[in-house]
Amino acid sequence: MKATLMLLRKTRGIFVFSLAVAMSTTALTTALAPVAVQAQAVKANPPVAFAQTKSDLTPDPAARFGKLPNGMTYVIYKNATPPGTAAVRLRFDAGSLMETDAQQGLAHFLEHMAFNGSKNVPEGEMVKILERHGLKFGPDTNAYTSFDETVYMLDLPKVDPEIVDTALMLMRETASNLLLDPKAIEAERGVIFGEERARASPGMRAYIAYAKAAFAGQPYPERLPIGQVEVIKTAPAQAFVDFYNDFYRPEYATLVIVGDINPDEIEAKIKAKFGDWQGKPQTKNALTNFGTYAKKGQRVHAYAEPGLPDSLSVSWFKPFDGSVETEASDYDDTLDNIIGAIVNLRLERQSKAPETQFAAASFGNGSVNKTAETYSLSISPKPGQDKAALEQALMTLRQFQAYGVSQTELDRVLTEFATGLDAAAKGEKTRNTGAIAGQIIGTLGDNEVLTSPTQNLAFFNKIKSRLTLEAINARIKALDLGDGPLIARQGSDAAKFDQAAIQATYQTLMAQAVVEPLAIDKKPWPYEQFGTPSKVIKTETLADLGVTQVTYANGLKVNIKPTTFKDNEVLVTIRFAGGLQTIAPGASAPIFEASSAGVFEGGLGKLEAEEIKETLAGKIYGLSYNIGEDSATLSGGTTKDDLTTQMQVLMAFTSDTAFRADAFERLKAFVPNYYTQLQSSPNSVFSVKAPRVIRSGDDRFGIPTQDEFLKTSNDEVKAFTQTLLMKSPVEITFVGSITVEEALKQIDATFATLAPRKPLPVAPKGNVVKFPTTNLHQVFTHKGREDQNLSYIAFPTTDFFASTQTARGLELLSEVMTLRLIEEIREKQGASYGSSASSIASNNFKGFGYIGASATVKPDQDEVFYTSVMAIVDDLKTKGVTEDELLRARKPVLDKYEVTLKTNGFWAGVLPGSSTDPRKLEAVRTRKAELEKVTAADLQKLAQTYLVKEKALRLQAKPEAK
Repeated sequence: MKATLMLLRKTRGIFVFSLAVAMSTTALTTALAPVAVQAQAVKANPPVAFAQTKSDLTPDPAARFGKLPNGMTYVIYKNATPPGTAAVRLRFDAGSLMETDAQQGLAHFLEHMAFNGSKNVPEGEMVKILERHGLKFGPDTNAYTSFDETVYMLDLPKVDPEIVDTALMLMRETASNLLLDPKAIEAERGVIFGEERARASPGMRAYIAYAKAAFAGQPYPERLPIGQVEVIKTAPAQAFVDFYNDFYRPEYATLVIVGDINPDEIEAKIKAKFGDWQGKPQTKNALTNFGTYAKKGQRVHAYAEPGLPDSLSVSWFKPFDGSVETEASDYDDTLDNIIGAIVNLRLERQSKAPETQFAAASFGNGSVNKTAETYSLSISPKPGQDKAALEQALMTLRQFQAYGVSQTELDRVLTEFATGLDAAAKGEKTRNTGAIAGQIIGTLGDNEVLTSPTQNLAFFNKIKSRLTLEAINARIKALDLGDGPLIARQGSDAAKFDQAAIQATYQTLMAQAVVEPLAIDKKPWPYEQFGTPSKVIKTETLADLGVTQVTYANGLKVNIKPTTFKDNEVLVTIRFAGGLQTIAPGASAPIFEASSAGVFEGGLGKLEAEEIKETLAGKIYGLSYNIGEDSATLSGGTTKDDLTTQMQVLMAFTSDTAFRADAFERLKAFVPNYYTQLQSSPNSVFSVKAPRVIRSGDDRFGIPTQDEFLKTSNDEVKAFTQTLLMKSPVEITFVGSITVEEALKQIDATFATLAPRKPLPVAPKGNVVKFPTTNLHQVFTHKGREDQNLSYIAFPTTDFFASTQTARGLELLSEVMTLRLIEEIREKQGASYGSSASSIASNNFKGFGYIGASATVKPDQDEVFYTSVMAIVDDLKTKGVTEDELLRARKPVLDKYEVTLKTNGFWAGVLPGSSTDPRKLEAVRTRKAELEKVTAADLQKLAQTYLVKEKALRLQAKPEAK
């Protein structure tokens, strides 16, 4: 469960361009003092009404919209991706903006209480019931509270009548039957404080300060979902009851069910389960007031705090527009999205020029929850270049406003829009169930009409003739950005800020003349012919897995898995054997630097990165670079129509990556901000240091220091990456909407032309990683809040292939530990919002593995956490695991596995490397049976064998001394 800061609603209409604001989107805040709200008519929330009842737009015909006599609304949507699953969402039109001064935080707190006892479900049993049905707490069972809504979420791994009935029963319990027992409320206070503590960050505090400057006089800055500490600490049970009765009402509720279901049966169940629900009398607190944005003029705001990255933003505001989506508004929004897309292309292109003093910049618009409409220019200045960065980015925006866009720019964006809409329409029948549920929820709070990809494409084609250069440029000329701007500066060092100088810079810039932008040249794509292909020498079909494996004479190996999981999607992975095993520990190889740089920004020998984007505009392709333990990979996702382009891009970057030095230098401009943020919280400090400590100081893991990164040269990154891409043996994996014949055709035109390659030698000790045996208690420090802390314990185990059966047992043992940690640390002690355990077993380094347990407790509770974990371990060893615990640990894992087997992403993850190591495929075949074979006695024995107190590594990330 989480309090969510819903900063910017999506732009209505078919397209959404970058919503760029220099603010954190992390949830939660510290205590805030109330501010006066402008006088405005105060009224109770209106009942939920679907936008299409007030619009000329036709909703998605696949959706069934309904309303019960009591006012409750529902949406049912049949969708079978993944098959046999469903997503259930219960939304209440109530969030933190509906709270009174005395209620700040209760909307979110009440969300937590939904899991703590109701009329028909005893306290502590709701999550256990769901676990027994295969839903894991967190990934499958969750909820969130934002400014204007609270949403409860269940992802059902199966849709048999029992689990569907259980889900509906629990949602009804949440809707009207919560007990809100004072003792349960008291016990949950610590969990809420733990969530506030875990999520608080410099970025969050910077955003609070920004919101106060931007929206003074409105409740928004004082109604962040986490609320006020004093209210959380002292609110009586009656206050919860009042908010519950005021806003958990049928007329404010919408039930959404999407999945592989029978809509008629589901509708009947909804009517039977919720038809007799009646709201209780409301109090005067049900009256709501969101205030109205008032003009404030041009002004400057600055905020500094250690751990805060440097950034600038220039923002304009208008009163909130909550009007209903219509064809006319969608046309206007489409014009605005085209405008935003083009200005962002210009800013991105400009950021790549050596003389540019911002590392990145973007422009966008959006809605702040029931508070204001906003346009914002967001800027990441290069170190020490605030003034120049502001001048350059703002001048680009002024230039855009003065001269409009070119036909070349418009053609590119229109082509990309059309391509994306066409691809979405072709994949409409196999969209993800959870994504559809999220889309439906999104429409409810924004007065939007739910439309399908096919409808979106048809609308675009209908208005395309009106999307002319004249129309776009007329829109730009008439564009009213609104009140302001508010120029906001934030960073870690207040000494850098000179608000008067920022104001003077802005005013001087606005008085300068604007010159016309340079034209853009589009170059041809030069990577279409690569040579004569090698011949296929072996083909093997693995019928049980639906996989075909092919070997070429040049040593190239290919895995092909045609699927029907998702229409019009093809995932391609190019695997280069080698990875970390070819690097000697202590060699100081630029692994992290190379991974961060990737390969795309350095461009190709014949085209720079921006030229590639321009040349391939309208094509759908991907390029991701990753370095793993036993390989490096280039991967991408595309459609059937653009598979040829995808393969040419992957082949071009394999054979002609340019590694331009200016791209790596641009990356370095982000490094100071990145390392500043890494010091600001226990989690980030832990992520930097723990991976290396857990592996006995092996420098192939973890993150180098900032100085080490900045001293790394482009030539070092180039040499390291070229060795992997241009010398390592290659294996290619295709998954998705593709035939074996089409895959081989693509290979013949690209990778089959490669010269034979020999395996890279394994470095001395390259395939060895050791869990530490000394210095087993280490403490890291961070620069964040004084009450933020992460405590961690790890026990050494073994590698995955030492015994896959043992690995499955250790996986379930860690799941049982998670159940007990949640019950002990979160529920009984109320000491932590997040506590869990996991099992890591290496596929590549023999003998290396571990089970780790962590919790975000207060610094002075580190010893309590350690003692609690050891008590759990002792109990697992002596008393063992109950059958109910084993069921609640195993069923979510098994059911999730059944679901993931029906996704392209799963197979794209497991097939690479399988042609040379068949153990990977055998592990897929045996996973379910091995998990089912594990007994409670097995888990007790594994605990006795591996959870050895004397071998445990104990880590803590606590605040540095002030």
